[in-house]
Amino acid sequence: MKKIFTVSILAVTVLACKKTDFKTKTVSAGSANFTTFVSVGNSLTQGYMDAGVYEYGQDNSYPNTLAKQMKLALPSMNYVQAMTIGNGSGHMHLAYVNGQLDPITATDSSHTNPTGPDPSWTNWGANYQGTLVNNMGISGIRLTDCVAIPSASLPSLYQAKQVNWVVMDQNPYARFMKIGTLAAPVQYIDNIRASKATFFTCWLGDNDVLGYALSGGVSSTPYNHITIDNITPPDVFAQKYDSILTAFSNMGAQGVCMTIPNVTSIPYFNTVPTHILVNGVKQYFYITQWDGTVRLATDKDYILLPAYDSISQGEGTSMARAIPNNQVLDSVEADSVLSATIQYNNAIYSLAKQFNFAVVDINAILKQFQVSYTIDGISFSRTFIQGGMFGLDGIHPNARGYAVVANYIIDEINTKYGSSLPDVDITKFKGIIFPNF
Repeated sequence: MKKIFTVSILAVTVLACKKTDFKTKTVSAGSANFTTFVSVGNSLTQGYMDAGVYEYGQDNSYPNTLAKQMKLALPSMNYVQAMTIGNGSGHMHLAYVNGQLDPITATDSSHTNPTGPDPSWTNWGANYQGTLVNNMGISGIRLTDCVAIPSASLPSLYQAKQVNWVVMDQNPYARFMKIGTLAAPVQYIDNIRASKATFFTCWLGDNDVLGYALSGGVSSTPYNHITIDNITPPDVFAQKYDSILTAFSNMGAQGVCMTIPNVTSIPYFNTVPTHILVNGVKQYFYITQWDGTVRLATDKDYILLPAYDSISQGEGTSMARAIPNNQVLDSVEADSVLSATIQYNNAIYSLAKQFNFAVVDINAILKQFQVSYTIDGISFSRTFIQGGMFGLDGIHPNARGYAVVANYIIDEINTKYGSSLPDVDITKFKGIIFPNF
């Protein structure tokens, strides 16, 4: 993504702030039982950062940060993540290219790439088979992949399990997880049931709508009977979320659920403008909408971050060079995303209340970062790279962003369970790492 800093960014006004209370206090678990803390979720739970799973990102995952604070109340607690080595899968980094800052991908071979995949990545995860892994976050996993339920296209439970097994088997970020075999598939929820969790966090569900949004609403079907880029129907989402919480409830676990953020609130969807200004007049780009129709963009459309380079080369300036649908989340598609997200979150709140679990409203929290929001003297926003909250992929938080998430969860745990876990000092966590010139 060349010359990304040439994108004009409007200044925003600080509208709100938050200050952490670091007064010395006795650390207590309250009524919470942290003996076996289990985290379920996707890339946000695994510590995915800068478009990869790597050691630094995992060290700063919000569950790992939470576990450290829990250990202050219960020193005997043990928390295991399936850790990668060094660069892991590879990740993005910032570099100066021809005098300009440029986000470099892990697969960029145009020069020596210090953040390409680690040699150990091809065999990563196998050494964790047979052990309890407390962090069950798997990048790319959807809630619908976690629980097999028969459907019209998959009339038997066995068929539904097989389809989910194929998805897990093809996911390199899931190599640490017990999945069985195609003939005897082990579900994600089976791993939850075997965990003997006493406390959990659940941040499943983002990918049930995010995959659709990231693809610009263009679906693909690489696996039999399953379209990984479709929006999971809200009734199916609710049924499967109920199954996850039932599994924890049956173990007597306590826990916290997180809502699904509106994906259009993150930099991936808000960095590339839908227009440019020519003599003070908005000149909108031509886009291809969901049905193949070419039209001028509006302020209700979202041009995706990867479209930046092609726009810089003239794409979008005429009907013949319209931005393709897979690089645009048009207004109709965006409405579908918002509708599903609202219904998902209604289900999360309703089910969490039913099982007496706490809820952290990540959706509401991220809305605060649509303008500049100050925490402990540090300003955050959704601005790409400079915003301080998100990493180089424009989707996932950086280390400091994950620490912010951890603190919101800690606050909810303390409120719900009467504990006194201390917040972490976010100033000790790094944002995006800039290179020396």
